[in-house]
Amino acid sequence: MVFTIVLGGFHTAHLDPVTGCGLVVCPRPELDVWLDDESVLGAAWVDATRKLARAGWAPIVDAQGLLRYEGVTEDGSLVASVAAERGLLPATPATLDHETWSQLCQAAGLVGVSAPRA
Repeated sequence: MVFTIVLGGFHTAHLDPVTGCGLVVCPRPELDVWLDDESVLGAAWVDATRKLARAGWAPIVDAQGLLRYEGVTEDGSLVASVAAERGLLPATPATLDHETWSQLCQAAGLVGVSAPRA
């Protein structure tokens, strides 16, 4: 079962606590606004990841520390992968069953992706 959590005004998480896999819909970078040399979307991302961390979830990053994006929504919003510290039946995005992946993609509005990135 996929749960949806609004993480402030800019990010929405779609999480499957059974597998410990999830997706976060992020705003399009070109919509960012800078105030006093601070990125509004950057500050919102920090807040969103803190909320996720309190619930035991964290973004998946690559060896360079960059977010793992799975794709985009119809409106061009970026979709990033997240993982729980402990899922009931732990999986990685690469080992998710098709039904769970489909539910996550549908909840996030991810388009044109039939399987998680390896």
